Amino acid sequence: MMCLGSLILLSVVYVGAQNPRETSSRYIANGDMQLKMGNVERAIAEYKMAIETDPTAAEAYMKRAKIYAVMGRNGEAMQDYNAAININPNAAIFYDARAKLKALITDYEGAQSDIEKALKLEPFNRILVEHKADINMSKQDYASALSDLEQLIDSNPNNEDFALKRVWFEMQAQDFTKAQSHINDWLKRNPNSIIGINLKALILSEQGQHQAALSLLSNIIQLKPDIDISYIIRSLVYTRLQKKQEALSDLNKAIQLNATCSYAYFNRAVLQRQLGYIDAAESDYTHFIALDSTYAEAFLNRGFARKLLGDFSEAASDYQKAIQTDPNNAKAWNALANIKVLYGYYKPAIEDYTKAIDLAPDDASAWFNRGIAQILNHNGKDGCSDLQKSQQLGIPQAEEFLHSFCYN
Repeated sequence: MMCLGSLILLSVVYVGAQNPRETSSRYIANGDMQLKMGNVERAIAEYKMAIETDPTAAEAYMKRAKIYAVMGRNGEAMQDYNAAININPNAAIFYDARAKLKALITDYEGAQSDIEKALKLEPFNRILVEHKADINMSKQDYASALSDLEQLIDSNPNNEDFALKRVWFEMQAQDFTKAQSHINDWLKRNPNSIIGINLKALILSEQGQHQAALSLLSNIIQLKPDIDISYIIRSLVYTRLQKKQEALSDLNKAIQLNATCSYAYFNRAVLQRQLGYIDAAESDYTHFIALDSTYAEAFLNRGFARKLLGDFSEAASDYQKAIQTDPNNAKAWNALANIKVLYGYYKPAIEDYTKAIDLAPDDASAWFNRGIAQILNHNGKDGCSDLQKSQQLGIPQAEEFLHSFCYN
């Protein structure tokens, strides 16, 4: 009988004798299996072993990058995507994946460049054309996004998904007349579509026809009461009508039907904060973040709720996470600086306010807050200059502070 130690020794000798690429492929397969089992960290470890065994294993870099991106570890994901592309610069799928990450971190120009490189490699790949449309929409280049979709619809006239997406894009472009026309045409072909009816209701509401939207939504909810999206859309219409309790009731129902709907948690958190239910709002922000850890606005709002509760250290932690998720979020830099001022860290706060101003130079609150921090840090000249700028941008209380600290 062979002991366990001998088996392990033989296994190690066998692995060492294999071709590095074969061994790397085995690690990749192991990583895939671990990922299917939900063992994310173990999958990362297997892909790491694949890379260490064969540094040219572009597939391992790609798969690890996708995990990192889902986990919100965007810097590590970008490094892995870069490595994969350096190894294999002729794979359209690599540029496509990196484009998605760049769009996520709001590097839209970089995303545009990557998707165009992908399309040069595979010019007739309709998935890439659709992703190009999505990036153009993220850039708010509505004309280009709609042009991309028209191209897809022309070449795939029977694809109803593209036609429906065009309606959504037209809504984002606030071309509600075209959106209304196209959704009516779409519903003629798909009269029982839940998503189509919800989109029509949303368009009606956007046009100010809230009662018509409510009627449409209430009818579909009566016919099909177990669809969460209908309650979410109706809650939005109720909110616009200032019927916040009815909106809250619909969001409760949506979450009851789908406990993983991050959007419903976020909307309910915002609504509960408006209603003064601060503890409940924080709980919902926490649920939302657990479901979607890449969304900076959730961290920002949970930080706001925690600040109202007096939990300043936890609020600061949320603001820092918001910045890690989206370094270009001026509100997060401003909010974090406010916490630092409360603790008397004026110089670091001024640095954060400056970042907020660099990102959003028309944000009057950042100028005002930095002015106060400058004065508290015994720099009256720069502080008064900032207060004057905030007054010009529309902060009414700046006049009072200017008289108190700056005018002799």
